[in-house]
Amino acid sequence: MSEQAPVGYELVRSRRRSLEVRVFPDGRVQVRAPLRMAARHIEAFVDERQDWIARQRRIMAHRPRQRWSHGETCLHLGEPRRLEVTPVARPGGRVSLEGDRLRVAVPGPEDESQVRDAVHEWWRGQARVFFRDSIDRQFPWFADRGHALPTLRVKKMRTRWGSLSPRGYINLNLLLMAFPPAVIDYVVMHELCHLEHMNHGPDFHALMDRRMPDWRRHKARLEG
Repeated sequence: MSEQAPVGYELVRSRRRSLEVRVFPDGRVQVRAPLRMAARHIEAFVDERQDWIARQRRIMAHRPRQRWSHGETCLHLGEPRRLEVTPVARPGGRVSLEGDRLRVAVPGPEDESQVRDAVHEWWRGQARVFFRDSIDRQFPWFADRGHALPTLRVKKMRTRWGSLSPRGYINLNLLLMAFPPAVIDYVVMHELCHLEHMNHGPDFHALMDRRMPDWRRHKARLEG
């Protein structure tokens, strides 16, 4: 169920066990809470995070929009690539990486949405390989503790870089393909640590410190 709270955020209740606050690119704030949690606890939770919310809103407001047109630059695995956009007769699109140039052929080269969609589809073909490699390298420790290997799903998500489903899925955001492999490893480790702790409490952060001591640096890269 969903209700609009009177203090500047949208409150979404569901069958979850913990509180979470999200800031959307347009500045909207959403708080996700357990079904029966008292309103005073939710308000206190938001009040404690006002500085973080304000900081995230500033980041969103000053984040430059990615342009998907000839001559612009986009990031691929953390490296800048110059877009070379050309017309092609067949529908869909064709993308190839040649040195520091990302060649994109689409029917409408002036249509940024066609260029973006072609690059995202190209990313999708590679993401499963990169994401699976990261999972395979980092999962053995969790396997030794009796956890089952989660099933990978690559998705485009507006507010999360990753999530771990109680049903055994690890969901990773397609747009992570813009970031360096070390950042992808951080997101994967974050989600794998939820196999041990399905919250963001002290035990979870202690495990992150053990498994990836420099995780905060990668988290800052994602947030910035």
